[in-house]
Amino acid sequence: MAPLRTRTSTHSARVTLYEPAGASSSPTATRADPHAAAAAPSMTPHRRTRSSTAASSPAVKYDDDGDAAPAWEAEADSDFAELKPASSPKKQRSSPKKQRSPRKPKAHVEKLAVPHPAPKTWQRTYEVICKQREGIVAAVDTMGCEQGGREAQKKEEDEGATPVDSDKARRLSTLVSLMLSSQTKDPVTHQATVNLRNDLPGGLTIDALEKASVEQIDECIKKVGFHQTKAKNLKLLATRLKELHDGDVPSDLPSLLAIVGVGPKMSYLFLQSIGQNIGIGVDTHVHRITHRLRWHKKEPKTPEETRLNLESWLPQHLWPTFNRVIVGFGQEVCKPVAPRCDLCDVAKEKLCPSRRAVVPSPKKKVKVEVKKDGGEEGRPKVEMKLEEETEGVVAVKAEDDGLLLVEERSVKTETEEVDVKVKAS
Repeated sequence: MAPLRTRTSTHSARVTLYEPAGASSSPTATRADPHAAAAAPSMTPHRRTRSSTAASSPAVKYDDDGDAAPAWEAEADSDFAELKPASSPKKQRSSPKKQRSPRKPKAHVEKLAVPHPAPKTWQRTYEVICKQREGIVAAVDTMGCEQGGREAQKKEEDEGATPVDSDKARRLSTLVSLMLSSQTKDPVTHQATVNLRNDLPGGLTIDALEKASVEQIDECIKKVGFHQTKAKNLKLLATRLKELHDGDVPSDLPSLLAIVGVGPKMSYLFLQSIGQNIGIGVDTHVHRITHRLRWHKKEPKTPEETRLNLESWLPQHLWPTFNRVIVGFGQEVCKPVAPRCDLCDVAKEKLCPSRRAVVPSPKKKVKVEVKKDGGEEGRPKVEMKLEEETEGVVAVKAEDDGLLLVEERSVKTETEEVDVKVKAS
């Protein structure tokens, strides 16, 4: 057997080739005499190649010889015909994640190109709502955003006292209340504004908001919806008003809409509070009730669409009071859940297409027993129990069995509130 010699492959430094000792080590010799290479028995075993090994091997340099071709360009009858260059793996770049561009604000539309037609019975319906609204005191009347957290403000001013706030401070408190009112009920908004006045160092002023930390502001308004975001917005509000508007709230619509956390509803309500009647503030109550009354030819999807429809046909002299009238009506009568159609004058006049029959909730008798013994520290023990439906009020006299029977009163199971007057015998 002819001796063998080894050499390193020109393609990969980790591949060893076994050849007869008399064979030429140059690929050029094999290419020049292919018949001689075919006649000689090949002693080269199967090559062991690994793509990962070939890929990790260093690059091989070739001599500057025009006749010598790289191994992967050899002809099919060459020993190197099966060798192919390993594809270099793609480098995975650890580039940072591309950040999304901020959402561009939609252009504010002030009026419709084609006016919405006025509903046929809107005037009669609105008159009935206003008449019933005269006898209703709603949360928006006593704790609305125009109140701005001021308690007993109207009473003090009616008596001739010096106003509690200046016009500048009044505008700020009104705007702050409007910013807190989103997704929040009026009593909660009012209390949060009162907390800013009383608990924030320096009170509710531009300087106090600018000096206070976000945590301090958040502690005062933590009961409102999305309080953490609103605390940051109030901080930005103080900086913006001080730098761009000389520490005062702007009185034009574009400047108000440019404030973070202030939308069209808040802007129009603020402008109405300072005497500029340029639009209607549409909130969830106005959006819901006008839809129930079928005042829209096509159901609006957003409060902005509702505003544009209303402003196209509602007389402008009604705009300043429209929001307060409808909101109070929605808070007490036309509620979001379980509207009180049995108390609604619009439903009685058959002017509401969404009216429905309201079944009174069953009434249950509350039986209360006050035991003289058994309570803590010698106090009487009170036991209450709901029984079957009953009518009227029953007064029971005391007996000698150790029980003190009391007056019983019917209550609604809807609220599960018990109102019982205890009578001593």
